[in-house]
Amino acid sequence: MAGAALERGTRLAWLALAVVATACGGAGDPPPSSLRVVSARSYAEADRLFRGDARWLGGDGALSIPLDDERTLWLFGDSFVATSDASDRRESAFVRNTLAIQTGRDPRTASMRFVWRTGTDGAPGPFFPDRDERWYWPGHGVRLEEGPLLVFLMGVRATPGEGLGFEEAGYRIARVDDPDADPLTWEPVWIAPPELPADPDASVGTAVVRDGDHLVALVNAEGSRHLGRLARFPIDALLDGRAEPEWWTADGWTAAAALGASEPLTVISDAGAEASLHRDPSGTWVHVLTRGFGGTTIALATAPSVTGPWSSPADVFTPPESTGPAPFVYAAKAHPWLAADGGLLVTYATNSFDFADLFTEEGQDRLYYPRFVRLELER
Repeated sequence: MAGAALERGTRLAWLALAVVATACGGAGDPPPSSLRVVSARSYAEADRLFRGDARWLGGDGALSIPLDDERTLWLFGDSFVATSDASDRRESAFVRNTLAIQTGRDPRTASMRFVWRTGTDGAPGPFFPDRDERWYWPGHGVRLEEGPLLVFLMGVRATPGEGLGFEEAGYRIARVDDPDADPLTWEPVWIAPPELPADPDASVGTAVVRDGDHLVALVNAEGSRHLGRLARFPIDALLDGRAEPEWWTADGWTAAAALGASEPLTVISDAGAEASLHRDPSGTWVHVLTRGFGGTTIALATAPSVTGPWSSPADVFTPPESTGPAPFVYAAKAHPWLAADGGLLVTYATNSFDFADLFTEEGQDRLYYPRFVRLELER
């Protein structure tokens, strides 16, 4: 585990550079939101969803994609997978990504099956394997109605002796043509998009929504500034194995090859290192993110359209872990398709700046499992 500890410490250092505390919204003067958060509370009764597997011992990321009316796909980043019957992180592999299938919409009663690959040596490995000297952390995606699943993946390349020891290295889109089958039988088709304009290290697909014949992806640009831009991808092209992004500019949606002087617009001044976008039943667009670094708050912004104008984010909940010693709380995201008695469910990640804390008795119970929050909304 020494190598994993070094790698994890490096990623924590990267997050320290990548997460900033700002309170800015998108440009313009948006109309008042039709949503109001009436109350917010920890939803501990739903946390059991992530604790039911003796081998999956925690992960971050926690993005969700509805597959049908009853099943939800969960995507996790760096995860602990036990290599013995001890259910102990000290006897586990630290893999780049894992996934799970939730059956039942209510996390308090749903079942959860965690999935990872197994190497020829029997060791746990990432579900989305390393390719082209890169490993992959999951972004978001969409399952087309009764059709393929499309998942955005962030590439990362090792840079020994340089900077933090690794760097972001573009993105890929994985297409799963039969997401109703057992995940272990999935054979994703990898789609390589063109180079990003101006900012090759931007993270594309931190949140993804469908808009008619396109997928609209939130783009986290310019490193620690977290400038939120938008790219959209024609679905027909993705189904044909091609990524042909268009960017939201002052001239509207513009093909990458035709950008010229029309640079992509920043529609959200602080999109967060990890976040979610969804359209509320009221028609309002909702952006959920974590604000701050270490001890953080969960915030919510709204807009009449995914292209804005976006309101300034308003804090709606302070995770209890944010007020403890040496807090490290991040990665808030909404999961509007999960049942919550009319409320909105949000998850966040808990971690520690000292990697060793994740292996103590207390840390194995308290840290590195996603936590739920329930927001009561007035529309």
